[in-house]
Amino acid sequence: MQKMKQFFISELAYWLSQLTNRSLNLTVENEAKLAELKAAGKNIIFAVWHEHLWLPIYYLRTRDCVTLASESRDGEYITGVLDKMDWEVVRGSTSRGGTRSLLRLIKKLRQGKEVAITTDGPTGPRRQVKAGIYYLAKKTDSIIIPLGVAFKTQKVFNSWDRFKLPAPFTKAALVFGEGITIAPENAEDVDYYQDLIRDKINQTINRAEEVIGDE
Repeated sequence: MQKMKQFFISELAYWLSQLTNRSLNLTVENEAKLAELKAAGKNIIFAVWHEHLWLPIYYLRTRDCVTLASESRDGEYITGVLDKMDWEVVRGSTSRGGTRSLLRLIKKLRQGKEVAITTDGPTGPRRQVKAGIYYLAKKTDSIIIPLGVAFKTQKVFNSWDRFKLPAPFTKAALVFGEGITIAPENAEDVDYYQDLIRDKINQTINRAEEVIGDE
């Protein structure tokens, strides 16, 4: 019964994602720089808040990208959706399977794949960067690209992350922000980088909100 429920929820979420995301009046900013980074041999980690994952998991699906999903029941549902979008999924979290999943992501980055992380997931606190993305970037000399998402019309859920679901055909923006690298001179300062990543994601969201506000 549980597997059947999981199948139907994942199937419904997948088709809802197709319906909403394909219909968006979408503006994308700064995507061209990703090709430049790849050409320069840089490893890329995308950083996004959990509340904004709806659009990035659709838009990034055609890239050679890996993401992390928790081992919880909710993680099963999202993995079902990601599988249908041809994402490669590593299961784990900071609390369960954290070290194992981090090592697998390090391996994927060293193989040349890109990684996308909800930096405050899977259970929050909301908009607080967890240390995993810092260690991942440090170990692989990767550049962190913050993602900013905004929708003109949206449903905001009463969940820990205030999850955002866009209305079909609404104006939307996806902004690839300024890259963050772990500098040798302060590479051990975890708190500094957690604050920096948080601030850069929020700045990129502000830019996305400006885009959808432009007439």
